[in-house]
Amino acid sequence: MDTSTAPPDTHAVVKPHRAVPGLLAAPHLVDVAAPGMQGLALWLARAGADVTGSVPEADQNSPAVAALEAADVRVQFGFDAAHVHTDRTAVVWSGVVAGPHPELDRAQVLRLPILGRAVALKAVCVQAAGGAVAVGGSHSTATAAAALAHILDDGQTGWALTAPASGGAAGHAGGGRVVVDLCPDADTHEAAPPGAWQHRPAPHFLTSEPKFAATLILATGANAPHHEDNISGLNAAENLARRAATVVLPTWDNSVANLRERLADRPQPGQRVVTVGTDPSSTVWIMAPRWTGEDVRVVLRYQETDHALVLPVAGRHHALAVCAAVATALVLGEDPQAVAERAARFRGVERSLAVLGTQDGVTVAESRARHPREVAQDVTAARMLTDGSLVVVLEPDGIARTREHAHELGAALADTDHAVLLPVSTPLANHCVPDPLEAVEEAALQKLGDGAVHRVRYGPCEPGPEQQIREMASEGDLVLVIGSDAAARLGPRLLFHLAAPGAPIPQQL
Repeated sequence: MDTSTAPPDTHAVVKPHRAVPGLLAAPHLVDVAAPGMQGLALWLARAGADVTGSVPEADQNSPAVAALEAADVRVQFGFDAAHVHTDRTAVVWSGVVAGPHPELDRAQVLRLPILGRAVALKAVCVQAAGGAVAVGGSHSTATAAAALAHILDDGQTGWALTAPASGGAAGHAGGGRVVVDLCPDADTHEAAPPGAWQHRPAPHFLTSEPKFAATLILATGANAPHHEDNISGLNAAENLARRAATVVLPTWDNSVANLRERLADRPQPGQRVVTVGTDPSSTVWIMAPRWTGEDVRVVLRYQETDHALVLPVAGRHHALAVCAAVATALVLGEDPQAVAERAARFRGVERSLAVLGTQDGVTVAESRARHPREVAQDVTAARMLTDGSLVVVLEPDGIARTREHAHELGAALADTDHAVLLPVSTPLANHCVPDPLEAVEEAALQKLGDGAVHRVRYGPCEPGPEQQIREMASEGDLVLVIGSDAAARLGPRLLFHLAAPGAPIPQQL
């Protein structure tokens, strides 16, 4: 019986069917509702761990906190040393913290182990009763990871994701295998977070390195601050790939072609390397993907058999990512009919080229893109969603990334009619570096010309971004808001302002 018809958050709580990794039996997670941390916390809680965590006070009424509390995670508001108790077995953090932190300081006083999120995920992979399936790469893994978890969800599969599927949960522990998103790009970092286990041997408390039934690798390029150049990203991807029985590689990403060559030059006994792409020579051939205006229709050919798919996602790149997840499921031996049925119910990732609504004839959509390639792909896809003008609002992610990728970020806005630049999102309260947004603005101006690039400046005499955007958007236009901090709140605020331009925007929006 196919049990995947039930959405992930309706699954019954799984009582401990195996030992939760020792140091993670009673962990405290710093900023537990942050991307990546929420999925880990939900997996641990459903597997029987006693999980506590903290979130910023501003997040206490968020849906993420509600999902955590529904899974019996004890969430505390604000960051306070008193939240870390002596009964905790470890403190887990994502690496986003940019300075002294009371909870991490308290953990050191209590001599509690402090683990990076990547190390904790490694422990989850080692302990998974049915083995682990990984989705990795330097960036752009969220859609494929969420799709693969959804497609493999037979009622026993668990997952720990950076971003949940639309209407789903970021984490769930089943009685069998676990799907993990191992992309380092979970939240806004200003330095590569510690414990990036793709590069390091197992910590002393882990008895073995995780082995994966399959690993899907989406990209291997540079991604500051995690991978300073293409070689760094390629080395990390190769390290991950060599721990898998089966490696699935897309052919549409040129950087992954270098990984395929490396694996072929030094083949690992017993390892299977398969390809997926629009090239007929691919192991899984994606045949003529076609956007209908509501979904993507495509046929996958694998082992001389064609599999027709209907994918209700927007954007060719998101459809290809779902196809890569389907290909991974097929090479793992999943039933093709069940795979196709589950793929047809996958509606993308939350805040990933998702339409929020329409007011006064203007449609507002949002994107969680961080990397310049993701931004460019979502901008191109947004063009397909409107016959009017396209206004793109970009909140660059992190000073380190924006500085290194400024020209690419500006160039990614080339297909817009108006580009609106928000201040760079960063966890740093104080910094003494030049504002990298100027370089993004300059690159965008080179592509779009004067009058098409608008920079938001906050101040008592400055109009709010909602007002500025409303003045440049007309009936039939689409506004795409890209970013993860202020941008995540801007979409709902903009819709309210479009509906009632004379009314004050509620503070809770």
